[in-house]
Amino acid sequence: MLLLTGCQPKEPLDDSEQLLYDSTGLRLTINPAHVPVESLLRLRLSSEQSFAAITGEISGVSMYMGRIPVRFEKLSEGKWQAEFLLGACTDPQMQWQLLLRLTAADGTEQLIRAGFQSSWR
Repeated sequence: MLLLTGCQPKEPLDDSEQLLYDSTGLRLTINPAHVPVESLLRLRLSSEQSFAAITGEISGVSMYMGRIPVRFEKLSEGKWQAEFLLGACTDPQMQWQLLLRLTAADGTEQLIRAGFQSSWR
């Protein structure tokens, strides 16, 4: 019997977090804090407000790297998480822009922009 695991990203061993956004009742972090490329990254959003959906995308600021869709899943009331990978490029400290669209049950939307930097570590 042969078992192939495929190209699944490894779970992050580093449990550190970097705060990307903190406003009244809304907090967004990324893990691990040093944001390594080609590794599993997690965005975690906690909110006092209830949302029907949260979507977003990441785009390169230092150079064009396309757009990376970010899909959040609801973990519990007020807790959301998204997992994604960033590609490596020639810039060892690439600047990125995250744009989140938070949709309330009544259809109103809130946009959040947050910048961060990845590393080759």
